[in-house]
Amino acid sequence: MGRLFWKFFLTFWLALLVAGIGVGTAVWLRHNAWQGEAAKYLVDVRHAASFVAVSENVIRHGGVDGLRGFLDSMREAPFPPVYAVDGQDRELLQRSLAPEVLQQARTLFQQAAYPEAIRQVTGDDGQRYLLFVPLPEHGFADRPPPHDPLLHPPRPPREPPSPLLPILAGTFASLMFSAALAWYFAKPIRSLRNAFAALAQGNLDIRVGALMGKRRDELSDLGRDFDHMAGQIHSLVHAQQRLLHDVSHELRSPLARIQAAIGLAQQQPEKQPAMLERIERESQRISDLVGELLVLSRLEAGVPGSESHDFDIGGLLDDIVEDARFEAERHEVAIRYDGIEEMQVQGRSELLHRAVENVLRNALQHCKKGGEVSVAARFDTGKRRLQVTVDDQGPGVAESDLSAIFEPFFRSGDRGKVDSIGLGLAIAYRSIEAHGGRIHASNRPQGGLRIEIDIPFAE
Repeated sequence: MGRLFWKFFLTFWLALLVAGIGVGTAVWLRHNAWQGEAAKYLVDVRHAASFVAVSENVIRHGGVDGLRGFLDSMREAPFPPVYAVDGQDRELLQRSLAPEVLQQARTLFQQAAYPEAIRQVTGDDGQRYLLFVPLPEHGFADRPPPHDPLLHPPRPPREPPSPLLPILAGTFASLMFSAALAWYFAKPIRSLRNAFAALAQGNLDIRVGALMGKRRDELSDLGRDFDHMAGQIHSLVHAQQRLLHDVSHELRSPLARIQAAIGLAQQQPEKQPAMLERIERESQRISDLVGELLVLSRLEAGVPGSESHDFDIGGLLDDIVEDARFEAERHEVAIRYDGIEEMQVQGRSELLHRAVENVLRNALQHCKKGGEVSVAARFDTGKRRLQVTVDDQGPGVAESDLSAIFEPFFRSGDRGKVDSIGLGLAIAYRSIEAHGGRIHASNRPQGGLRIEIDIPFAE
C-alpha cells in the first residue's frame, strides 16, 4: 500500500468525522432548543402530595391566615398549586377554579381515592377546607384549568429531529472533501497530460517536477519518472542526431576522395594504379566505419554478442598486447606491459577483448613518436576484479573533454589522425559498461592520458 492509499484513507475518515460532527452538532442544537422550550414549563409533580400535607400542617398550627400566606407565597414558585376550598366552594385565595375540577375533587375525596393528595381539614374559623392539587397523577382528568398555566403547561411537541438537516450536513461535508480531493489529484494529472502532449509534439525540454510542488506520493514519483524519461529521450534523440550528423560527415569525406580519385583517373590514365589504391583505401575506411557502427549499435541496443563463458584473462591480455606491438612498430612507439599470471574467470571475452584493444590502439595513435605506452594489469582475487591501466605519452585531453572522449566520433584537438574513426573509445566504454565495469580517463601529471578500467567477474 502506497502513500496515495493513506491519503485516500485519511481523507475518507476525515470526511466521515466532519460529517459526524456536523450531524451531531445539528442534533445537539435542536435537542437543546427543545429542552430549553420544555424547561419553561417544567413542573415537579413527584412530591405534589407533600405540598398538600404541608398545607394541612400549616392550617392546623398557623390557622387560616397562615395557610393563606403559605399558598400566596407559592404562587411565584414553580411548584404545583395547592387549592383550599371551603364548604361554600370558595377558594381561599379567591382563585377561579373550574366547577368540574372542584366536583371531581370532592368525588375523589368521598371515594377516599388518593388520600395523600386530597384531604379535608377544619380551620380555626370553623370552616372545613378541601386541600388538593388537581394533577392527572392524582386521579384528575388530563385537562388543565384554563386559569393556571403552571398546573398543566402546554408541552412542546416531541418530534424526532428532521432527517433533512443530517443529510444536508453529510452531503455538504462529502462535497467539500470530494472537491478538495479531486482538485488535489487532478492538478498533477493535468500537468502530466499537458507534458505528455508537449513531448509528443517534439518539445523534449518539457519537465513537470517543479509543478508537483512539495507533495510526496506516487504522483510526484510519476512526475520525477517522467522528467527522467524526458531527459533520457532528449539525450538519446540528441545523441542519435549527432551520430547521424557525424556518420554523414565521416562518410562524405571518403566518398568525396573516392570521387576525386575517379575523376583524376579519368583525366590522367597514367595515375590509375595510384588512384585505384586510393579508392581501395577509402572503401576499406568506409567498410571499417560501417562495421564499427554496427558494433556500437548492438552494444547500445543491449545485444553484447557472445554469452558468458570461462576463459583465461591473463592469456587474453597477453594476446591483445602482442597484437598491438605490430601496430606500435608502425607508429614508432614502444609498449611496456606488466601483466598477470594465468587466471580463469567467467565473463564475455569478446567484449573485454574489444574494449582493451580499442583503448590500447587509441593510446598508440596519440602517443608521440619514440614514446612509450604503459599497460599495467592487476587482478584482485578476493573481490574478483580486474584493474587495467593504460598510459600514453601523447598530448593528453583538455579537462573539459575528458568525459566526452567516450562519445561517438569525438576527437580531441588533434585532427591529423586520419586513421582514427572516432568510435574506438565509445565502443570500449559501452563494452565495459555491458560487462558491469567502469572506465575512467584522466590526464597524467607528467603528460599524456591515462585510462583506467575496472571489470568485475562472477564468483
